[in-house]
Amino acid sequence: MRTSYGVVETVTACLATLVAGLSLLLPIDFAWTADTTTLQLGLLAYSLPRAIAAGALVGVIVAVMATTVNHALAAWGSALCGITIMLINHLIGHRGDPGVSLPTLNFIDSLSGGILLGGIAVAVLHGRMQVFGWTLGGLGSVVIGAAMPTGHIDEVLEAARPMHWTATDSPPLWLIELTVALVALGTLVNRRRAGVERRSVELPMAPILAGLLFVTITLFGAEWLTRRADDTADIALAVAAIVVAGLIAAMLLPRRDGTLILLAVSLSAVGGALMPAWLPGWAAAPLVVLTGFGILLGFRRPAPMATLVLLAMLALGNALTAAAVGHERTRAATISVLLAVLAGYCFGGAAPRYNPTRVLGLSIVFVPSIVPALRDRVSRGDFTNVTVEGGHWYVCQVPMASSPIPSWTALAVTTGCIVGLIALRRWRTPTPSRKPEAAESSGERE
Repeated sequence: MRTSYGVVETVTACLATLVAGLSLLLPIDFAWTADTTTLQLGLLAYSLPRAIAAGALVGVIVAVMATTVNHALAAWGSALCGITIMLINHLIGHRGDPGVSLPTLNFIDSLSGGILLGGIAVAVLHGRMQVFGWTLGGLGSVVIGAAMPTGHIDEVLEAARPMHWTATDSPPLWLIELTVALVALGTLVNRRRAGVERRSVELPMAPILAGLLFVTITLFGAEWLTRRADDTADIALAVAAIVVAGLIAAMLLPRRDGTLILLAVSLSAVGGALMPAWLPGWAAAPLVVLTGFGILLGFRRPAPMATLVLLAMLALGNALTAAAVGHERTRAATISVLLAVLAGYCFGGAAPRYNPTRVLGLSIVFVPSIVPALRDRVSRGDFTNVTVEGGHWYVCQVPMASSPIPSWTALAVTTGCIVGLIALRRWRTPTPSRKPEAAESSGERE
């Protein structure tokens, strides 16, 4: 019975984090979006990075608060609140018209996704199986989002704009409704369970301060760098700011929980430099499977330092071959496979003691970083979290670039993270290891 419910929790965690990730990463879109004004779409594109950052911070805050309350009803109730708000928001959008404010709907979608992300993390992350499902859903949302293009503002300027607009309705309404049912079931079953998370005198403010510091500096640096990407000194300053912010955020967390933060910072930089701007729809499933394999491999053979070295080698290889011509599809496929496995390995190999750290790590992957800003020369010159290629928006920030500068920048960030991890290991005592069986039994319910 307990095993069966553990499977249900794993599925719930995976779907909930998938929905939360899609709501954060992708701009909200409905069938009537083609008929909205150019101003509305411009405001949506402009506000998207800020909506992602706000949702990510809300996720960390909710996770910390639910951990502090230390009762299952607080965690499950937060997740249920988030997914319910998202459902209502999408129902309003489906019944709306071009006069409805898209930026407002998208901001609400991001905030509700953040609430869901933080609440479900504290609710279910008490066993390795549930950790696998939650992590796979979060990282899988990046892969699936990259394979789901939505219409771009340039198409609205065409005379036949309704014919060229591609509405994706992401996350789909049926998936939101299914997640509502699963989260509601979990809330009902666990309404009397207490002790969902171990306490720490270093909580609750540390993850919030770490998240606020890093997300703010990252977002500001990315927007600032899009206007100064031609100056090497400005790039170096932005890299230094990100590395220092990542190290401070890592040091604010208990013990060696900051290891995951440094891994996420490096993964975000390397992924932003190398990730293909577009993935075919059929590629999403195998890449998600490879991500799951990476998570399991990280569980089995954790090696954070080796992971950072591999990410650095990947960035270096791409920097040296950026100007190479030919075999673009093979190269994009190889990069996608390596990034999928390494992304899973990053989150599987780092085992933080406190669940808010996992939420912060995943949020760092979601928030736009400085490296994509170097690849980005968006049509209006403003920074957004999307790219224009083939007349569509994509979750990856920019098209594949032939310039090696983004890869060198990612290498610099990763090198800084390696130095930060060495410092973290020297200054902080290791996290006491727990056997998987003990981790799972600690979350068993009466």
